[in-house]
Amino acid sequence: MHILNENGPHRWPAFRKLGFRFPFIFILSFILVFNNGTYPLYGYISTPLTHFMQRLTPWFAENILGYSYDHSIFINGSGDTSYAWVCLLILFILALVGAALWSILDRKRANYNFLFYWLTTAIRYYVAFMLINYGLIKLFYMQMQPPRLTQLLQPLGEYSPMGLAWTYIGYSQGYNILIGSIEILSGLLLFRKTMVFGALITVATSINIMAVNYFYDVPVKMLSTALLLLSIFLLLPYVKALYAIFISGKPVQLLPIQQPPFNKSWKRKSLFIAKLALLILFMVQQVMGICSTKKMMAEYLKKSSLYGIYRIEEAGTPRKTIPENWRLIVFEIDNNKVLIRTSDYNPQKESVVIDAVGKKITLNNYQFDYQINQDGNILLTKAFDDHTEQIKLIKQDVQAFELMQRKFHWVQEYPYNR
Repeated sequence: MHILNENGPHRWPAFRKLGFRFPFIFILSFILVFNNGTYPLYGYISTPLTHFMQRLTPWFAENILGYSYDHSIFINGSGDTSYAWVCLLILFILALVGAALWSILDRKRANYNFLFYWLTTAIRYYVAFMLINYGLIKLFYMQMQPPRLTQLLQPLGEYSPMGLAWTYIGYSQGYNILIGSIEILSGLLLFRKTMVFGALITVATSINIMAVNYFYDVPVKMLSTALLLLSIFLLLPYVKALYAIFISGKPVQLLPIQQPPFNKSWKRKSLFIAKLALLILFMVQQVMGICSTKKMMAEYLKKSSLYGIYRIEEAGTPRKTIPENWRLIVFEIDNNKVLIRTSDYNPQKESVVIDAVGKKITLNNYQFDYQINQDGNILLTKAFDDHTEQIKLIKQDVQAFELMQRKFHWVQEYPYNR
């Protein structure tokens, strides 16, 4: 058995020192600027840096690049904004300049083992915390949601690529639990002895995330690419060992990256306490985040008191209150909006006000009295001076949709592909 010490020689060759300086500056600055709340409490202390970048980036774009964009947009649900890409370019240039100056001023240093250890530590915790967070929200079924009523009526051609991917993944809670659990395994990066195994998992996981983001136009391409590259960076010292294991078929023993020596007991204890505190803070942050997100989703996705899909019964005589071409109406979320599907199946949003206590509904600028029959159908009534209009909304069985009917089958005589 070969025992491979992947911590490198005591004196680094010149090309290795040159090759380390740029990624050290670039990766560290990327983690600090694009932290996205990954490190516990970091958001509180990074405010000055965030404000500085939010002032520098628009100026650099306008005056250096001659590139104009909406300066009010920074990073939101999209991580691929103009601000983010220009900011990345700034970090790249600063890293190049910084590496050049560093090479001039620090040519005689024997190695950067100390800095390399702490850089890999920052990367390990960044990638692990990021993927654990993503994994947990999938595990609790909070990122990709099951198809909503409006989506069950939505033709395939109306979906955006991202909307299609989100619906496809969100359809299956089991699939969410599976991929979420795999992402949580990135926690192996938090321990030096399991770092290589963890990095192999995060490489595979990041490739899958990248594939969805790239090929379904999900605007998190920069971050998912960074997760892959950072995972590969962690594996670079072990390339020979991994080649020996997977290609040459030779048994090897992987030694963890050497920790800087802490000769005094209080230093070792302090490091252990700091790591433990960081992990506890991260876990508390995750629990609070999950509870907060669940509460927010419960409020935002609160169901309408008339929840359901209804077919509007065609009138035998002309009606005044709602257009003749309305065919379907969907009450889903209690947000004063309904979805209408017209006779040519075009979607349109309409305002609605529902008084569940007084049994009144305002739709299309008319106030109706309504009653819900035992079969779930709704009868809308509007009295005018010379006549009364009644509109029947016939409730549709959501479980009748093919997507909702079809369940898991061990035995299938023929493929059920529709």
